[in-house]
Amino acid sequence: MKKRNLKKKQRTHHQQRVRSLKTKSPKQRRGIVVVLTGFALVAVFAFVALSVDTGRIVQTETQMQNAVDAASLAAAQEITAAVYAAGQGSGQANIDANSIAVDAARLIAEEVAAANGVYIDPATDVRFGKRTYDEATDTWPIQWNASPFNVVQVVARRTNSDSSAPDGEFPLAFGWAVGRSQVPIETSATAFVEARDLVVVLDFSASMNDDSSLRSGLGITQAESSLDAMWDALVAANPTWPGLGTSKFPSAGFGHVDSYAGTSISSSSTDSIFNQLHLGDNNSDGSRKHPYPQAGRYSDGTPKNKPSNSTSDSRWKSYISYVKGKSGSYNKRYGYRTLMDYFQERKYSASNSEDLWRTPHYPFHAIKEGSSLFLDFLTDLDFGDEVGLVSYGKWAVQEMTHNDGEVSIDISADPITNDYATIDTIQRRHQAGDYSGWTGMGDGILKARELLVGDASDPTDEGYSRYGARPTMIIMTDGQTNQGPSGWSMPGGFDWDDWTDYDGDGIADYTTSNWKKQYSFWEATQAINRGITLHTMAVGQGADRDLMEAIAFAGGGIFISVPGGSTVAAMESQLLDAFRNIASKVPPAKLVYELTAP
Repeated sequence: MKKRNLKKKQRTHHQQRVRSLKTKSPKQRRGIVVVLTGFALVAVFAFVALSVDTGRIVQTETQMQNAVDAASLAAAQEITAAVYAAGQGSGQANIDANSIAVDAARLIAEEVAAANGVYIDPATDVRFGKRTYDEATDTWPIQWNASPFNVVQVVARRTNSDSSAPDGEFPLAFGWAVGRSQVPIETSATAFVEARDLVVVLDFSASMNDDSSLRSGLGITQAESSLDAMWDALVAANPTWPGLGTSKFPSAGFGHVDSYAGTSISSSSTDSIFNQLHLGDNNSDGSRKHPYPQAGRYSDGTPKNKPSNSTSDSRWKSYISYVKGKSGSYNKRYGYRTLMDYFQERKYSASNSEDLWRTPHYPFHAIKEGSSLFLDFLTDLDFGDEVGLVSYGKWAVQEMTHNDGEVSIDISADPITNDYATIDTIQRRHQAGDYSGWTGMGDGILKARELLVGDASDPTDEGYSRYGARPTMIIMTDGQTNQGPSGWSMPGGFDWDDWTDYDGDGIADYTTSNWKKQYSFWEATQAINRGITLHTMAVGQGADRDLMEAIAFAGGGIFISVPGGSTVAAMESQLLDAFRNIASKVPPAKLVYELTAP
């Protein structure tokens, strides 16, 4: 009985409690919702405030980043402008920290940033450095405050605790909601002048001695002056016969071949002239007193020994026959001028005339001088450029080795190099006509492309251009390209409109039906497709200016015409200017996105 009463009481208590809960008023329930809503609104407002201020921060940071990007590029452009001015003779060739327009770069950075609504302090927010190649790591580290400068960094700061200052911290509109009234913002941009991997493609055809021959278009006076200078250079150099030490070019000449103007002999008999010139006279040991002064080189480049008596006689008689057949005032005049002319016209290659490289024959010597100046300019510039050399005649050669009995050079492990002196030595110890007398420019461009970026048919050949450097060619000629692969024709689908539309009207401004010129241009397009910039230089009146201009236009480079002038001095001056111009044509500045402010 007691247990039943207890259970009954428990049921009654539970029912009353349920009824009590069910009968709470709506007013009480609304109070709970208001409290919860209040907490939620505070959180929502904080998130909204944070979103608004975050958006403002991002917008301001983007504005600052855009400003420093533009400012750093503009400042770097002041460096490229200073380099270019030096190349035009408007400044010192020696580009160092003093000759680069640092003050102008700081000023332009400040102006460009201000134009974008951003404050920078040019004294502290603009810094300069030098970007160089580290071969060990295959990277381009920057040395700050090291000259010559080729890197500019611009920093925009809003880090001053005084928010009223131009570089004051960024004020938050709802900072009170997150417990902070302002925040610092800092952005930076670094622009650099890209280093170049340059391959100089030089014309070694036989026409590169035309301006110092008796048939020179510069006139007889200039020709005589050049021929005299050639003889004088050989006497001064005093090359000797291997193993003997006797001079090849004695200052007294050879018998009666003993003057610049030459000995005039009217006879038409080669043997009679040979005897009258005393070219067959003997020493006491029976050897010729006046051996023919050139023996040529072996295939490995080493010079041959003094010719035998019979070989010497035969070569002197070939010279005599040449002079007998000349027209004009030097017909049958046997002297230094006609001997130098004979070397250039008939015996121009190193296989016949091993010492002709020592002479100032034109326009080849002017090209040598220009190339030397080009390398000197790069040395002074010190922007990390590297140089390789390709030369062409009937065929092209990547100049990686050179042996001539006096020097032995091998840069095959690194043929695009910063050893400018070695490149200069190689190019100066060559002569016009070294690789036969023809003009195979297309093969020169092909060999230069392969040197830079590798053989397209060999996926393992990446060439010698460095990652992070601008591959560039400088292509020079004094004539008309006249060589190409047998049976070659322009590939189907090639459209001149895609390459030589100078004025943007959709129609090519240069075309040619000459397949050898087509081949040169085609090889140029293959280089362009591999990202190579092409500069061109046409030297002398006979150079193919139209083709060279078209190649430079298609290749995004500059075309330089060197007309030649009326004297070799004028030609040389023009070529020096041309090489300085190209050397100073550094690539436009680029941004380095991975770098940040210090």
